[in-house]
Amino acid sequence: MQALYKKLIHSQSRLWGTMLTNRYEVAILGSGIGGSMLACILAKQGVSTLLLEGASHPRFTIGESLIPETGLRLRIVADKYGVPEIGWIGTFHKLRNHVSSNCGVKRSFGFMYHRAGEENRPEEINQFGTLAPPVGPDSHLFRQDTDAFLAALSVKYGATFHAQTRISEIKFGDDEVELRADSGQRYHAKLLIDASGMRSMVSDQLGMRDEVPRFRTDTRAIYTHMMGVRSADLLLDSRSRRRLISPLGQATMHHVFDGGWMWVIPFSNHRDATNPLTSVGLMLDRRRHPEPQGTPELEFRRIISAYPTIARHFAEANAARPWIRSGRIQYSSPHLIAPRLIQLPHAAAFIDPLYSSGMSVLIVAVDLIAEALLKAVADDDYAIERFQFVEDVVNRGFDHYDAIVSGAFDSFASYDTWNAWNRNWVMGSLLGTFGPLSLWMRYHKTKDRSYLQKTTEPSRMGVLGSHLPGVVEVVQASRADMDAAIAGEITHAEASERIFARFRDVEFLPPYMGFGDPKKTATATFTLIPGARHVTWYRLHGDATYRENCTFPLLTYARDGAAFVLGEARQAWRRGFSALRDVFFADNGDWHHTAPALAAHRDLATPIRAIAPFADELAEFDRTESPRSAASSTGVG
Repeated sequence: MQALYKKLIHSQSRLWGTMLTNRYEVAILGSGIGGSMLACILAKQGVSTLLLEGASHPRFTIGESLIPETGLRLRIVADKYGVPEIGWIGTFHKLRNHVSSNCGVKRSFGFMYHRAGEENRPEEINQFGTLAPPVGPDSHLFRQDTDAFLAALSVKYGATFHAQTRISEIKFGDDEVELRADSGQRYHAKLLIDASGMRSMVSDQLGMRDEVPRFRTDTRAIYTHMMGVRSADLLLDSRSRRRLISPLGQATMHHVFDGGWMWVIPFSNHRDATNPLTSVGLMLDRRRHPEPQGTPELEFRRIISAYPTIARHFAEANAARPWIRSGRIQYSSPHLIAPRLIQLPHAAAFIDPLYSSGMSVLIVAVDLIAEALLKAVADDDYAIERFQFVEDVVNRGFDHYDAIVSGAFDSFASYDTWNAWNRNWVMGSLLGTFGPLSLWMRYHKTKDRSYLQKTTEPSRMGVLGSHLPGVVEVVQASRADMDAAIAGEITHAEASERIFARFRDVEFLPPYMGFGDPKKTATATFTLIPGARHVTWYRLHGDATYRENCTFPLLTYARDGAAFVLGEARQAWRRGFSALRDVFFADNGDWHHTAPALAAHRDLATPIRAIAPFADELAEFDRTESPRSAASSTGVG
């Protein structure tokens, strides 16, 4: 018993020592969605974690559109590391119910192609559907809400969070990193995670970035949040709307034209919406639009005035916050790791918001870093070699993503080439989604955690299918066709036909999806019956790799769908009952329903958390030495 109390005293002293001396195992610089998420994971696993933020929440930021692969990986990370709230970010209904009704729903990607001086042709609208319930749909994240939620959540799980703490000096030593704030306060950590994004002082201090970005994509941005943006569905007549697989107003909407594209991300596109804003951004190819012209708003209005359908879309819209305009938005780094340092992807590199894959690269990196870092902390060994896989996967993902995005900007020259090239992204998104979906559904059926561990295997870890050799080969061949058209060796029409012909011969894509058919502008939907068809095709026709990556237990999927419907119905009934009760009675017992959640994490707010490793020993002691206190011992740890 004396030995046990010595352990308790030592453990409590260690916790208080961390708080008093500002010494941590891991310090994270930046409390955006990536830094806060990683802080939650590490703190939940018992790692002493410091989260530093130079500004404060809530705050404006972009990167608001999820993709199916990202949403699934968020749910996998939540289950893998025991932080269920991260999974709420990954699917619309849980995000709406538990985090914020200020976020929008995303049922598809929508693309309208435009020619100068002409209205959009309805047959030149492309769509790619996101997953339907019970796994989807995806979301438009109102980042000031989601980022603030995750930063606060990190505190709940035991991280130390300091906002409005600007770091002015960083010193990397052999055994630790020292950070000095403007206030003079010093912090020490065994490892630094740089989650500070584009303006990373770590990159500047260590000279980590390429002087000239290695990416072919070369674009600049104009963006803001707007009021009064009409639903994109109102741009079409009723006959054209019937051609759609889902409303364009519930899509991440893209206006595409020769020389650039626009995003339109509404937050007010569902019945429970409480946010009237729409995120709007214009991405310009610097080969066509090299220099800013006038104020950001004047340049925005001038460019969209050339395209009548886009001009109608924003005829009644006004900016709700100051416009922001960038220079070249790309930056790159050959390395994300250095002694005592790991950078999250957006601190090291950025390409373009097209296809919303930046967030997917981030979640892949968070999973890899968390897995490697937990082992490093356990071994007290932070050698660079332990994290090399992170760098390799992230850089491979960025380079693959750049090939797809740069090819898209080249293809905007005509609808034929854009319609063909876009299939490369659809292919990567489809197969990149099926892989984590397969693992997550198998875990969901069996609760076998080995399926969660497989998410970081090299053959399963990539972005937009960058880990699948067949996908990479098709993209590279399509890239060669586009290069030949740009060089004048073939026409754009010939490049388009070559790409379509290649897709007609691809054996790992279902023929009925029409990847090789120019008239098939919506290749897939993922509601229950079409989703079951996709799985069945891969089960019958896919080779071993694609059967493993693209199939999952359909009965579990159907069961979860039924549970989702019943859950939504129960919630609606509870709200209706509460409304009826409140009409007649002022008193209620609703506060009881928050007690279990608070009790489950009460220990995270006190030094009692330090005795978690000895909870079993305490329980045994209480049973044998002090029967009266046995009941209270169940809450320890």
